[in-house]
Amino acid sequence: MIMANPKTHIPVLLEEALAHLNIIKGGSYIDCTTGAGGHSEAIAEAIGPNGRLLCIDQDEEALSHARTKLAPFGRRVSFVHSDFQNLKQIAQAENLQTANGIILDLGISSLQLDDSERGFAFRLEGPLDMRLDRTNNNITAAELINNSNETELIKILRNYGEVQNAKRIVKAIIAARPIYTTHKIVQVVEQAAGNVRNRKKKHPATTVFLALRIIVNGELDSLRNVLPQAYGLLGKPSNTCKGGRIVVISFHSLEDRIVKQSFALESSDCICSKSLPLCRCSHNATLKRLTKKAIRPTDTEVSRNPRARSAILRAAERLGD
Repeated sequence: MIMANPKTHIPVLLEEALAHLNIIKGGSYIDCTTGAGGHSEAIAEAIGPNGRLLCIDQDEEALSHARTKLAPFGRRVSFVHSDFQNLKQIAQAENLQTANGIILDLGISSLQLDDSERGFAFRLEGPLDMRLDRTNNNITAAELINNSNETELIKILRNYGEVQNAKRIVKAIIAARPIYTTHKIVQVVEQAAGNVRNRKKKHPATTVFLALRIIVNGELDSLRNVLPQAYGLLGKPSNTCKGGRIVVISFHSLEDRIVKQSFALESSDCICSKSLPLCRCSHNATLKRLTKKAIRPTDTEVSRNPRARSAILRAAERLGD
């Protein structure tokens, strides 16, 4: 097993995330995707001893690393092992009524990518697992590959990975089944996709692995479910402070589209169809978009941390009634 050193983890768009969270001393914050604890550590430092940080992650191993990393901050930080789509329930159980800020970093952490036993990285040999939470009974990527029919697999690769030549790749996968390791599926994809070495674009297995991971973990549904819960937890503006803020860092177009559309919807007073001559809805804007144009990492950050190259940050602020 190849394990990453937690100290090597570099949080993506850290300065930009902190700036848009507008962290205040003594405030309450939620990190819905704690991972290796990079963003959490910076938030815990900024809120001071009277602040509160709730750290959530469905990966128990990552949460264990974060507990060790954030131990010096003592009681200002608490940890919950759960899927972030349970956010409202978690906050109630933790007696947290409102938050000054919520962050979701939707990427896979270095801890997960560099552990060959997890099956997230196509360049490492290991079992084809891909579950973020290995304590549940979710299907593994191997089970998904081996038990799905041709039509289902084509739909998965096209809709969730936007995979080119999906039909040809799926036919090759079915012919090669059973498939239980990352090495074998990469071989199959490479052969089906053609000459890999001369490709200037990303490796063809990248999008195949992305599609499988999304389905195994129900990632898009979880994101859709958590956003309205997060909006409801953000504190409304008062005489002493601005409204609570939400920051979401996504890593592919499917995630970013959900966030962009959700922010746009909640920042509008009218959600009627454009074909209607008059507004007939009673929808009131609850958010103010802080990033109408998405923020991406600088060339300097990408050179320091290549895994940041596809990151997209969007932020919004809670409005009053």
